[in-house]
Amino acid sequence: MLSYFLANIGLLILLVVLAVITAIPLAAAGFLIFGFNFEGFNEAAAAAWTQANPWVVGGVGLLVLIPIISFLFTFIASVYGMSKDLVANGETKAERAFSWFRHKFLTFAGAGVLLTVIIIIPPLVLWGSASILSGYSIDLLLSSILSVVTFVWVFLTVGLCAMVFPAITYGKDVQDAFKESFHLARTQFERVYGLLSGILLLFAASLGPAIAWGLILPAVPTLVHIANPLAVTIMVYTVVMMFLWILWFLPMAIISFVKVYAEMAGGQVAKQQPPPLPLV
Repeated sequence: MLSYFLANIGLLILLVVLAVITAIPLAAAGFLIFGFNFEGFNEAAAAAWTQANPWVVGGVGLLVLIPIISFLFTFIASVYGMSKDLVANGETKAERAFSWFRHKFLTFAGAGVLLTVIIIIPPLVLWGSASILSGYSIDLLLSSILSVVTFVWVFLTVGLCAMVFPAITYGKDVQDAFKESFHLARTQFERVYGLLSGILLLFAASLGPAIAWGLILPAVPTLVHIANPLAVTIMVYTVVMMFLWILWFLPMAIISFVKVYAEMAGGQVAKQQPPPLPLV
């Protein structure tokens, strides 16, 4: 798992560098548009215009959000490439993530855009539309309904698209990868959604205590609520579980999806050598 940890650190650094490089021309364009002088900028007028045109603001926000999330998917796909090497050859190295990122960038990015549009954008549009139509005041009933619909949508679409990146690492193009992922989700429903359900239950067990504790806390918690032994235990447990997700659970989840895909699609899987028996 050390290779995955090093790869994640390296990819995170690369993400920050690319984000800075991308922000520079955007900032330069902003300076040119406003003439390097923001004193004439009317915040009240801008806020009023934003409230009067929520659909335009929401649409622009989605156009900005799609490439950002797609870029994150591209980095995750590089870890899938590492996992393919491990599943197919029995070993992998941290630098393989960068090799996959460099050689499959356009394919990963294209898949990332489609995944963002299929999985992420519909719930955002649903919640944003509900907020605008309800006057930016979503009550408990509507919030509960939206939460259930969002969970069902994300669960179903993640399952349908779970094998997209594994298929790409085994040589499929974007269109064929989505077709095969949808096909495997339908024909091998119990394997795909069974694995996804197991990962989801593990994630719920990791964050469940913290979420439950947050729900029973008052709106303005005091030191008594935060510093009692139960709260401290829950916080320590949550921190430990998050470290385990970064170091162990998340890489194992990605490896599991790649291995399940290889077994279902007939891809190459490295043979596991049994440990030698000690001679007595």
